Amino acid sequence: MKSARMTILLTPEQKAAIHARARTLGVSTGEMVRRAVESYGTGVQEPPSESEAVLNALADELFAAAKQAKSALAAASRDVQTTVKLLAKSREAANARV
Repeated sequence: MKSARMTILLTPEQKAAIHARARTLGVSTGEMVRRAVESYGTGVQEPPSESEAVLNALADELFAAAKQAKSALAAASRDVQTTVKLLAKSREAANARV
């Protein structure tokens, strides 16, 4: 998929509102804006169908879960690195005593 960049001007309040909404949804600002643009469709704002609403809710939950998983993996990686360093120091101390 090709992508293109678009620059738009917003008030500081609009920018803050967009960032806040994206954080609430657990998605990137770009993803939130893309979803908003796609919701305009033909220019007539229609409420999403029941299946679209369910899919949107599931997508929001998936993005939030992925964000939490990424955070948990980063924390686990830090813990593993700390443990490896402690084990290396312990081995060095044991070898120095021999």
